[in-house]
Amino acid sequence: MTQHQANAGLTLEGVRNFRDTAGLPTADGRRMRAGRYFRSGHLGTPTEADKAALAGLGIRLVVDLRSPADIELDGADVLPDGARWLNLSMSDPARHSDFFSEIRNADMSVLRERLGNGRAEKSIAADYRDQVVTRVHKHAQLLRALTDADGLPVVVHCSAGKDRAGIAAALVQRIVGVSHDDVIANYLVSNAPENRYEPNTDKLAMRPGLLELFQPFLEVREEYLRGALEVMDTHWGSFEAYLDQGLGLDADRLARLRTALLED
Repeated sequence: MTQHQANAGLTLEGVRNFRDTAGLPTADGRRMRAGRYFRSGHLGTPTEADKAALAGLGIRLVVDLRSPADIELDGADVLPDGARWLNLSMSDPARHSDFFSEIRNADMSVLRERLGNGRAEKSIAADYRDQVVTRVHKHAQLLRALTDADGLPVVVHCSAGKDRAGIAAALVQRIVGVSHDDVIANYLVSNAPENRYEPNTDKLAMRPGLLELFQPFLEVREEYLRGALEVMDTHWGSFEAYLDQGLGLDADRLARLRTALLED
């Protein structure tokens, strides 16, 4: 479905997994508006052409979900002219600050015990579910920022643009009325070849069998996000209670967010 494809009109060489959420259909028959909410990997290494392309989008806010360790590793964002930067630091469900060091130095038998036989997938899925609850105040800050006078157009990103940015995009899409299935289909676009996270093999010190063990961290999987969506719907009793009690969003702010992000 075309609404699930990466933004065909903009290809960035130095920014991974950059795409618009435009075109996603909602329950009331509308679609998400083009040029309002972009999601991506970090903005630490844009080319000159990338900078020009980003400037043309009129970005007013860049929300960086990376931790300080991620920023040190990836580099600070190079902001489009006129954009402000908001850092809402969150841990990465797919790794932590010492992850590459541990992978590089660990014995393969230890790694198989830790990551093999579905353990890596279970760990990531558990972290996705945990992010919904433990990062609820960060997600609330994000949503409030989007309804500020200078909150849109926005780029919301993490390191690879797939996990933390994926959860945030899914939340926004659910709020405006996108179905579970379409939210998940859009999330899975991170696995497309042009968006997919490619590891630095020097960091991984690739050994036989290591890439197979590491594979769950390199891609997104339906079960990861389905678990997070389930927590959104059940932890507070309902999705509406999550918006009200968890995120503290009143009817006025929700209406303004939907108006800003949806076509008329």
